[in-house]
Amino acid sequence: MINASDPDEDDGAARAVLYAVGGPGVDTRRQIVGLEAELAALPSDADDDRLRIHHALGASYSDLGDYRRALRHGQQELLLRQRVHGANHPDTLTTRHSIAFWTGLCGHPAEALRLAQQLLPDRERVLGPDHPDTLTTRGNIASLAGRGGHPAEALQLFQELLPERERVLGRDHPDTLTTRHEIAFWTGLCGHPAEAQRLFQELLPARERILGRNHYDTLTTRSNVAFWTGRCGHRAEALRLFRELLPDQERVLGPDHPDTLATRHNIQRLDIPNATPDR
Repeated sequence: MINASDPDEDDGAARAVLYAVGGPGVDTRRQIVGLEAELAALPSDADDDRLRIHHALGASYSDLGDYRRALRHGQQELLLRQRVHGANHPDTLTTRHSIAFWTGLCGHPAEALRLAQQLLPDRERVLGPDHPDTLTTRGNIASLAGRGGHPAEALQLFQELLPERERVLGRDHPDTLTTRHEIAFWTGLCGHPAEAQRLFQELLPARERILGRNHYDTLTTRSNVAFWTGRCGHRAEALRLFRELLPDQERVLGPDHPDTLATRHNIQRLDIPNATPDR
């Protein structure tokens, strides 16, 4: 339909078919169909066009949560970027960042960590140690270290990153707030629930002020405040906080969102005497 003689008519027909199938991401899936068809028709030496399409397909598949296909297109994009732009071009480094990110989301945190660690000195050399992309890579390395079973290392790396982000981006920048979130998170996983609770409580008003009460990150912080309050032994207060959070999550995220379901689970769990909330 998409590649037939009358583009407007057949494009509308393709859209109608995909909308009839339903589900989220209809427009993205429709775009993917067109991009895949365009890619298949290109000659093998059309590097610029192939580069553009592989980049668009990687982003589109990532938007749908299909990280394996996103990774495959990212790897093809990298080969083309290295040939067209060179190994030191900022866009080439960005593609390497995406590959490391998708590798982790595909369930390979150790390989993702290795790729991020290889990327960091190149970003420091090409972009400089204070460039936001360089700081992002440092944050990814810290997160991947924690996901790989090293929470103390993750905590230390995020603690080292925080003053750099505050200096370069400012205390109110969302990335700075994310770093504070990660410090609180890994503090709790390192066995310090009271300190984690305090850090999340201090973070909450900043996220409400900067991002708004309905922002996903703000809701996540509220969930963490409730969670660590319960882990500190204050079951009744944790139950109250989760009950206040639930209708906001249902309104903003939807009743079937995993975070909403987790809150409902913790409300039910905290109704049980001596229970503590679950992750």
